[in-house]
Amino acid sequence: MNDNDIFEFLVFLADQSAKITMKNFRQKLVTTNKNTSNNKIDPVTDADKNAEKLIRKLIEEKYPDHSVVGEEFSSKDRDSRYKWYVDPIDGTKSFISGIPLWGTLIGLEIDDTPAFGIIDNPSTKERYIGSTSVSYKIFDGHQSIIRTSEQSNINDLKFGYTTEEMFDDDFTKKVLANVNQVVGMTRTGGDCYFYGLLASGYLDLIIENNLKPFDIIPIVPIIIGAGGFISDWNGLPEYKNGNIIVSNNSRNHQKILDIIEQAK
Repeated sequence: MNDNDIFEFLVFLADQSAKITMKNFRQKLVTTNKNTSNNKIDPVTDADKNAEKLIRKLIEEKYPDHSVVGEEFSSKDRDSRYKWYVDPIDGTKSFISGIPLWGTLIGLEIDDTPAFGIIDNPSTKERYIGSTSVSYKIFDGHQSIIRTSEQSNINDLKFGYTTEEMFDDDFTKKVLANVNQVVGMTRTGGDCYFYGLLASGYLDLIIENNLKPFDIIPIVPIIIGAGGFISDWNGLPEYKNGNIIVSNNSRNHQKILDIIEQAK
């Protein structure tokens, strides 16, 4: 199983998943609320479930000994060095609202280290794929190497995150406010699409909280392969803690870590 084999398989999985998701995008959908703890809606659709079922089936057919972790169904742990992470529709709220920034996330972890990943945005026909060595953007049949931006001035950074709901306590709200005070501009609502934009040099900084492993593991190799930096809020490669910082370079990354430390 070499790098090219994995890249080709990731593209194949994304192609097959998109046949389901795009058939349902901007259609009348029945949604179910997965959230039972408060009045916030955490929607899931049949498109989410059917796409994940298909991706899991294809992985299990090709690599029956590999483990699989997904959003909509129970994990299958086979005590393997290889573990796949699947989020069939990252940004279901965008999906059911007709906003085209949702995507499919698929990642492969080897020996507990994120090794390969794909961000597929079927509605914009863009996909980002990478390993920790190199990352690419694929658009309209053309593949090109991507790199993060060279922006070094924190006051000029383009900062993005999905929603303020991610920052749900006094500490995280303070972090968000303090970062907003120093960066050049802030954009929201990007879901996984923002990570592709950062990897290709358009955004410079993403900070998010309350994420799941299947939200994070697929993007880690893409960011690293594009020359970016990604860690939890303590500066560690602990990608399953739910909070992450993604920066275009190490200097800006450290500045953000300092801001977070000062907010404690």
